[in-house]
Amino acid sequence: MLLLLRRGFALFLPNPRGSSGRGQAFARKVLGDMGGADALDLLSGLDNLIARGVAHPGRLGVTGGSYGGFMTSWLITRATPFAAAVSLAPVSDQVAEHLLSSLPHFVKLFLADDYKNVAGRYYERSPVLFADRVRTPTLNICGALDRCTPAVEAVQFHHALLEHGVESVLVSYPHEGHGVRKWPAIVDFVTRMVAWFELHLQPDRAR
Repeated sequence: MLLLLRRGFALFLPNPRGSSGRGQAFARKVLGDMGGADALDLLSGLDNLIARGVAHPGRLGVTGGSYGGFMTSWLITRATPFAAAVSLAPVSDQVAEHLLSSLPHFVKLFLADDYKNVAGRYYERSPVLFADRVRTPTLNICGALDRCTPAVEAVQFHHALLEHGVESVLVSYPHEGHGVRKWPAIVDFVTRMVAWFELHLQPDRAR
């Protein structure tokens, strides 16, 4: 994030409901509503920044890792103000996450549902099922050894985006797990992220 600041980007690091630092009641507000009111918190924060002239409505990027990776993939299916996205270690399919990850209890807890309920939140809150709504160029990043959010989550979202004509790039780091932390992969990742945002958020590309 420091490198993005040094390259002239303004950063919005929100603390939506469900986050830490404001007590247990605030943290519990996301239970059963992952990708619901917390997503609205993020979008309303952006609306405020645009209204204040801090952010340009045609030059918004979104990124995050793990839950933030899910949220990145989710937000670009919900709204279209984003000109670029970088999704790190995301969840795109809640059913696959439940069955393949090392954290099935997390999915069940935060969705407060069962994957056998085909009309439930496992399906309502899976970004891959709404890929047809996406218009945002997306860089999908995953670690091949990730057990928390397996690489297949990024892979399938990437292919779903391509199937719907969305610009998408997939990068899988063979020796990384949940996130990108090792040398030289971390250098490669940061370079790719900054380059992706610089390419797609240039003034002459603003909508």
